[in-house]
Amino acid sequence: MLAEGLARAKEEQGLSVRQIGKLMNYKTAVVLSHMATGRVAIPIDRAAELADILKMDKKSFISEVLRQRHPELPWGLIMRSGQDLGADSLAHELEAVLGARLKDLNREQRAVMREVASEHAPRKRWLTVHELHAVEVLREMRPSVSSDGLSAADLATLREGLRD
Repeated sequence: MLAEGLARAKEEQGLSVRQIGKLMNYKTAVVLSHMATGRVAIPIDRAAELADILKMDKKSFISEVLRQRHPELPWGLIMRSGQDLGADSLAHELEAVLGARLKDLNREQRAVMREVASEHAPRKRWLTVHELHAVEVLREMRPSVSSDGLSAADLATLREGLRD
C-alpha cells in the first residue's frame, strides 16, 4: 500500500522518495523504502502525516497501519463505521492507495478494476509503474499498437534493438 502511494506521489505530484523523506524530516529517505517493503514498520504516530503527503485516504491508511502492527487484535469489533473494517482489508487497502472511497471511482476506473479481478494472470497483462514509459514510447511511435498490436517486423526490430 505504501509502495503504491509513493509511486503515485512520484507520478502525480512529482515527489521523489527523497523529497517525501525531507517533508517528513527523516535524515535519510531509505527509511521510507524500508517501510514500503515491510522491512521497517510504519510508525503509527506518523501515519496521518504520511497519508496527507501522499494524498491517501487517511482513515483507510491509518487503519491498515494499525492492522499491520497489531494483526492479533479483533479489528472488526474495535473499528466500525457502517462496515466491518476487519472484514475486507483489501477494500480498505485499495481505498488507501486510491486516496478516496471505492464508491468514488469513476466509470473507467471501475471497468479496469473489473478487468483486473476477472483476469487469471493479471501481472502478465497489466503494467507496473516502471513499465509505463516503455509503453508510452511504443504508443507514440506506433499509435495503432493499442488496437492492432505490433507487426511481426516491429516485434523483431524491437527484440533486436533491445538485445545486448
